[in-house]
Amino acid sequence: MIHRPRRAALVALATAVLAAACSNGSGLARDASVDDRTTEVAASPTTTVTPSPPTATVPSPTATPTPTATTPIDLAGAGDPYFPLLGNGGYDVVRYDVALSANPSTTTAIAVRTTVTATATSALTSFHLDLAGMTIGSVTVDGTAAAFRREGDELVVTPPRAVGAGATFVTAVDYAGTPQPLTDAELTRLGWLRAGDATFVVSEPNGAHSWLASSDHPSDKASFSYRIDVPDGVTAAANGRLVSAESRNGRTTWVWDAPEPMATYLATVAIGSFTVVDGGAAGGVRIRHVVPTSLTQPLTSTFARTGEMIDVLSSMFGPYPFSDYGALVIDARLGYALETQTLSLFDRQIALSSSTQTFQVHELAHQWFGNSVTPRAWRDVWLNEGFATYAESLWRERTETGFDIDATMRALARRPYAPIGDPEPSGLFGRNVYDRGALTLHALRRTVGDDAFFRTIRAWATQYAHANASTDDFTRLASRVSGTDVAPLIDAWLNADPMPALPG
Repeated sequence: MIHRPRRAALVALATAVLAAACSNGSGLARDASVDDRTTEVAASPTTTVTPSPPTATVPSPTATPTPTATTPIDLAGAGDPYFPLLGNGGYDVVRYDVALSANPSTTTAIAVRTTVTATATSALTSFHLDLAGMTIGSVTVDGTAAAFRREGDELVVTPPRAVGAGATFVTAVDYAGTPQPLTDAELTRLGWLRAGDATFVVSEPNGAHSWLASSDHPSDKASFSYRIDVPDGVTAAANGRLVSAESRNGRTTWVWDAPEPMATYLATVAIGSFTVVDGGAAGGVRIRHVVPTSLTQPLTSTFARTGEMIDVLSSMFGPYPFSDYGALVIDARLGYALETQTLSLFDRQIALSSSTQTFQVHELAHQWFGNSVTPRAWRDVWLNEGFATYAESLWRERTETGFDIDATMRALARRPYAPIGDPEPSGLFGRNVYDRGALTLHALRRTVGDDAFFRTIRAWATQYAHANASTDDFTRLASRVSGTDVAPLIDAWLNADPMPALPG
């Protein structure tokens, strides 16, 4: 997950914790920059160039039953109070097929056809997609032109025929332009970004719809495919597995496929001077890294322990939940890392730092916790960050002789942390969520014992694999597996002020 380098307290904490971790094993590091230098990422400049939308195959339409009534629900949002207009009601997305064309050496504009295959959860005479800016060329539903209008960042589509409840329907949206970065509550720029000659995507929590026509909320997960058309000599990477890279008439089409369900904030594209490095395999997981070509040699060494990390975390959490994994490195100082699904993003500074191993474990742990098991609502983000932060110490407990996880947690618990059960949008990625989330898990472990704790974690990762879940779901599962009512314990650790003392 992202940490914000502009916040001096967070930067000071990260630096101090990294130093402590190196000196006495009593600190936790997280996915933040270790200094406070100015980011090199710049918003893409506005351009008047609008390339023609690329062609993409529209799947055959699916027959739809006649609806019995217009949907009675609010279509413009998934009901998350933190982001009321993100996601959309009335349907569930099954798959996104993204066809994208870029000419990065001459323009920052892109042309996109996003094909959205969805199942109606209610009868629909119209429906919404999230999309900010861009110029829309056309919209079709099941291969037939559909009426559309813009309402802010909402694209309202009226299909030529109503869609019946339970029917599968296919919407293709052609659009073009220069995606303009959006901002989150901490004013961090998100979406389609540029650093040097590379463009890349960072979307957590609310930036995906700056470039992707979508239902932009983690409760609506879907599989993805990408066809990215760029000039020869330019590499285009995305989530999942590289299927092909075919050159014709001076351009190369890179095809990537991500079949497992994915939240939109985890979708990424990177275009630039990259090399795809084969990292072998671990436990049946194919490892590949996408790194700046000029840094291929040092970064290949940097990520040499990825297979070992997968094996160690799998021994605790259960099988790695995807087919592929690897790192995407951006040759700039961004100040954060991000768990983009199957292709975690790191900046140059983090990737080459002495503490990179800690960051690597954090983002890898997110593949289980956050990516596979995804919160239903953003207020439960501790289920992502607490698990990933605790995994840093679990890795050290398994791989470093003499590492004392209890001492590490006791040292962490000396600091005051505000409640995290409802962190508000501005607190989603603050130290409270990361550290108090990790302490909540350690308190649970100390209460129920190692056997019940690790059975709980494995059951959590298995029962909710590729799905959405909440804090209440975790509490019920932990109580059932351990045979102990842990609801009061978890509630106190998430919500009590002041924070409880660690058990034992």
